[in-house]
Parts: sequence; structure tokens; C-alpha cells
Amino acid sequence: MLRGAFVTSKLDGGDTFNDIAQSNGEDFWKALKGPICSRLYNIHITQFNITKSDYGYIYNENKILGVARLRQVRVKPNSCELHKEFAKRNYTQGCYAAYTTRNEDKDSFGDSSLNIFTSDAWNYASAERTKTSVHSGVVSNYGGGGFVQLFTRNTTTTMDILEELERNSWINRGTRAIFFDVIVYNPNINLFCHVRLLAEYPSSGGAIPSTSIQAVKLIRIFKKRLLFLFNLWNSIDLILLILSFLCILFELLNYLSTKKYLGELLKIENDYPNFDELFALKINSDFYLGVTLAITWFKIFKYLNINKTMLLLNKTISSCLNEIFAFTSVFLIIFLAYTQLGWILFGRYLTEWRSFRISIFTLFRMILGDFDLYAMRNIGEIIGPLFLFSYIYFVYFVLLNMFLAIINETYSRIESDPTLETLKIRKFSLNFYPFIPRKKSIDYETNLKTRGYTDDDIRKIVHKYDTNKDGTLDEQEQKTMKHDLAKGQMKIDENLTVSKVITLITYTLFTKHQNIQTVNDSTSNSRSLFVSIRLNPLTQIDDFDGNQHQSTTLPINDDEELIKSDIPLIVTSNFCENDTIELRLDQDAEYENENTN
Repeated sequence: MLRGAFVTSKLDGGDTFNDIAQSNGEDFWKALKGPICSRLYNIHITQFNITKSDYGYIYNENKILGVARLRQVRVKPNSCELHKEFAKRNYTQGCYAAYTTRNEDKDSFGDSSLNIFTSDAWNYASAERTKTSVHSGVVSNYGGGGFVQLFTRNTTTTMDILEELERNSWINRGTRAIFFDVIVYNPNINLFCHVRLLAEYPSSGGAIPSTSIQAVKLIRIFKKRLLFLFNLWNSIDLILLILSFLCILFELLNYLSTKKYLGELLKIENDYPNFDELFALKINSDFYLGVTLAITWFKIFKYLNINKTMLLLNKTISSCLNEIFAFTSVFLIIFLAYTQLGWILFGRYLTEWRSFRISIFTLFRMILGDFDLYAMRNIGEIIGPLFLFSYIYFVYFVLLNMFLAIINETYSRIESDPTLETLKIRKFSLNFYPFIPRKKSIDYETNLKTRGYTDDDIRKIVHKYDTNKDGTLDEQEQKTMKHDLAKGQMKIDENLTVSKVITLITYTLFTKHQNIQTVNDSTSNSRSLFVSIRLNPLTQIDDFDGNQHQSTTLPINDDEELIKSDIPLIVTSNFCENDTIELRLDQDAEYENENTN
């Protein structure tokens, strides 16, 4: 809306600020006296039946705070060195270099006797006096000082000021930038807005217009929230802690500065209300807040390690960091070389290459396929396409694919690592298992009946481990049963003359899908089947000899059956009638092996 008021509003001839500012200083005055003053003083205000007391509104809703301000930045005459041949022939009348803080002109200029309304505009004002920060333009970065002229609240007086400045050549060859600043406030949306129109006059001639419109909410309702403390377990937490303190600091400074200066600035009527300090504090506060929130989202990866895929990703990144950092140095050397080359070749012709910093972003855009081949080819029929294709080949096809190759090789190595399922994941599963919604603890009687066991057999099992004689196995009784199982034997009845015993041995390496190995036993000429199992916790699993995963050796005589899934619970039934061993893989599957001794 404000951009439309000051930038795209057209003059009688159909030109806008961007159009006329590109020609010369005379047309710049037309822009000031035309659409800009028209919006500032609402020249057509009478058609809206607004009284004189309502002057100072833009579009009837945006209140102008104080008055607008013009600020000029100049360079010293003869600030550049002419070639001696041109100096002898007096081809030029003085030399004015590009703007730098070193050659900035701070001397008064003009004839003071001719100035009635604009005596201050010809004298330099420092940045401390103007309270203005450094501004980054298209051509250069400009300091906060300069030659300042304030507008007034009266249309006629302001027009006289502009006429006098134009008549006495306030804008001349030494001018490098003209700033037009105005502050407005919209009470409907509670926003302050800083409008800055900039016309830069480079040493090569002409003018380059640009605009900066910043809207911030300085008056806010503050609420105290619960502060979360982070443990410094890694660098991300440390960075978050530092950024959080910075956010709090800037918010506090913003609040105190607004409370202290806002009332004074709102009372200013015949001077320019300088909001630069308030705007800078608010913009910095929003910047640190945004960075903090972005890093906080990355911290979610910390809590996704319980997932095997996310764990694989995290281990891959952490394992290949050293190689990536080492190769990054090679990438930066070639990338910065192309940046320097592109800046030198195209900087004077294309805005995308006008500075070294902007050239870096242009090369990153080229990686994404955003480039103007025709513009580069117009600069050089050979050098343009050659630069583009060589950059894409070396940087995109070679260097970037080297990064992918490093990550891919590390990913393959980590994925094939059998120790991927770390204790961290298993501990999480064990600790949180009681909180996962599931059915009631296993009813041994019901499950054993589904396996074909008689009531008498079931009573023997329950009776053996039911020490409190309540008819069920509680937590301690279940642990006792697991302990017997871990020691290598669990007999239903000590008086049984024949019983099969499942012997557990420590298995040092556990994988989710362990291949079955069949070996020959030279002593008994029987075959043994190694099956990898994991004990399923009903409440809590104790570590046996420091290992949470065990293996079992089962002698069998029948066909080899490949069991490639985990065995969460093993149940032994040693009955003389059938002489069988039952492995319960889950609640829906049974594996029975007949064994004749």
C-alpha cells in the first residue's frame, strides 16, 4: 500500500519514481514535488470531506509521525586520480570517485546568502546527530551522516524548500546518494512503518533508485511464559541457550527503548522523528528469534533416534562429517574461484554479479538451475557459455556428486553394521514398554491351552513358580522363571524321569534377522540348530552376564526349518507323553520338532 503511494504512483506524464529517478537530478525533483508530496500532504483531501486537523494522513489511515526528511551523501571533489594525459588537456572538470567513508565530503557547500529556507541543508550532520545507522544500497554502503533537510507540515513551505534546493543545485556531481525518509503509523493494525526511498548516483553517471519499506510492531502485549531449561548435552543445546539469551536481551531492550522514546518521538511535529534505533532493535530481535526457532526444529532429530531409520541417518551424518569437512575446503577453493571470475567478467554488465557477495548467491542459484544464459551469452559469445558449462561440470557434476558419494558410501557401511541396534534403542523399548497400550499381561493358562497342554500340565507350571499361591505369576515370580531359563534349565516337575532342557549360551552378536546355521556334533552325530532369540519383557528384563540378548541350541532330527524372525518368548514343555519342544514365536505361530532320544 505504501509502496503504491510513493513508488508506483504516476505523474501526469505517466512516469513513476523508479522511472524518473533513473535519468537525472532534475527529474528527481519532479518525483519529490509530484507523487511524493501529493501523498504526504494529501493534496486532494477535500474530496473526502476531511478537516484541516486531519492533515498528515496517507490514504486516510496511515498517520505521518513528525515530518519527512531528505539526506544527501557526497564525495570530495578531485577524490580520484586522472591519467596524466587527460589532466594535461583538461578533458574533465574535476574528478569525483565512488563513495567510500574515506572520501566522503563533510565540508559545507553552496552560497549561504541565497538560502532562505534551507540553511541547514548545506552543512554536514554526523551520524550521532542524525541517529541513523549504515544503509546498504545497490551500489555501496552509506554511513548515517550527511546533509539533511527536513520537510514541514505545510505544503507551501515544503514546496518552497524543494524549489530552493533545486535552484541552488543541492544535487550536483558530488552527490552519491539521496535518502527520503518518512515514518507512518497505522492504528488499525498497530504497525509502524519506515519508508525509505533511495536514489544512488554512481560515479559512472545516471541514477539507481531503490526502496526500503519496513513494518514492525513496536507496541505489543507481553506475556510471561514458562521458560524451559536445556541440558548442555551437545553443541545444539549450547547454541540454543545462547540464542535464547540474545532473544530475551533484544526483546527487553526493544521494550525499554519503545517505552522510553516512543512518547517523545510521537510529540515531534516540526522535526524528523528518528525511529532508526527502535527499528534496528526490533529487526535484530526478530532475526535471532527466527534462527532460534529454526535450530529448535533440528533438535527434534534428537528424539527420533528411537527409530531405526532416523538412527541410521544420524549415524551416517556423524560418521562422515570429517570427510565432508575435509572435502569442503576443496569445494570452497573452486567455488570462490568461479565467484571471483564471474564477478570480474559480468560484474559491470549484469546486476546479478555486481558484487562479490551477490556473485556467491548467484552461483548457488545456478546450482538450482536459476540462471540467465542469454544475458551471459550477450556479454561474450564464447566466454559466457564456457563459464556456465565449466561451472556446471566441475561444481555440479563432480564436486557435488563427491559429497553424495561420501554420504552414500558411509550410509552403506553403517547400514551393513550388525551393531546398529544400539543399547540406547533397546533401553528405550524396555523402559517404556509398560506404558505402551497393550493387552493385560500374558495369561499363561489361556496361552498354554491353545498350545494343546492339559490343565494338569498347566497347574504344574504355575504351582512351581507361584510362590505366594495366588494362582497367577506376578512380577517377581516371572523374574524367577526368566532367571531359571537364563541359567539353562526350567523343569516342570523335579520328579519327571524324562525331560528336555533348553540350554542357553551367550550370543555376542545380535541382529534382527539372524541366519540359521546347522552344525554337526561329532560326539552324538546329531545336528544343532542355532536360533537367535530376544527375551520379550513382560515387566522388566534383567541383564544376564551383561548381555540382554541370548541364543539357544536346539537338537533336532527333522528337516531344517529356517526361522528368520525374532523369538520374543520361548516356552518349554517337557512332557513324557509327546517329548516335544515348542518354540512360541508369537501368539499366532507354533514350531514343533519331534525328537527321539
